[in-house]
Amino acid sequence: MSKGKVKKISCFIVSVFIFFIACNGSKKVISIKQNTNNYPLIIKLSKKHEKIFRIKIPIELELKNNSTRKKDFVTINYEYGSNKGIMEYLYKKTNKKLIEIKNNKKKSIRSGSFDNYIMYSSHKLDSTKSTQQQFKPYVEKMLLENKDTLHIGTVTVFKQKHAELFEKLTKNDSISIQFLDGKKLGERITVPVEW
Repeated sequence: MSKGKVKKISCFIVSVFIFFIACNGSKKVISIKQNTNNYPLIIKLSKKHEKIFRIKIPIELELKNNSTRKKDFVTINYEYGSNKGIMEYLYKKTNKKLIEIKNNKKKSIRSGSFDNYIMYSSHKLDSTKSTQQQFKPYVEKMLLENKDTLHIGTVTVFKQKHAELFEKLTKNDSISIQFLDGKKLGERITVPVEW
C-alpha cells in the first residue's frame, strides 16, 4: 500500500473516531425526563381543626442511562423551593403497577435502559382562610365520609382549578439524584421540576 493511501485511511479512521467521541460526549450520561401522569393528588385532613394540612403531588420521572455501563444511585429527592415540604414518597413503576421503594437504598439503571419512578412530594398547607377556602368542598366530603385522606384528581385538573395555589406550592422546586462512584458518593444531578 502506498504512503498516500495509508495516510488517507489513517485520516479517515481518526475523523470517524473524533466524530463518535464528539457525538457521544454531547449526550448526557443520565437523562431525566418528567412525564405527565394521571395519578391523583392526595390531601390530608386534620379532623380536630377541620383543615387540610398536607397535599401530596405526584410527579413521574423517567431516568435513562445513556452510558455503556450500569449506573447506581442512592436517592431521588424532591427539593422544596418556596414552600415547606416534609418528605417524599417514592415508587417504581413496573408494568403499570406502583411498588413503593426505600429512597435511601441503592438502585441501578442498566446501560442503555431506563426506569420510571413516581414520586409524591408532600407539601405543608397554611391555615389561612384564602388557602383553606379552596378545599372547603373536599373538607365537607371528608367529614361526611369520616375520612382523613382523599384523592382529588390529577395535577392538570388541580392546576386549572387552583393555579395560584399550585404555583405557590411548587415555585422553585427541583429534583435531585445522588449517584454513586463505586461505593462512595459521586455526582449529584439536580433539575428543576417542570409541571
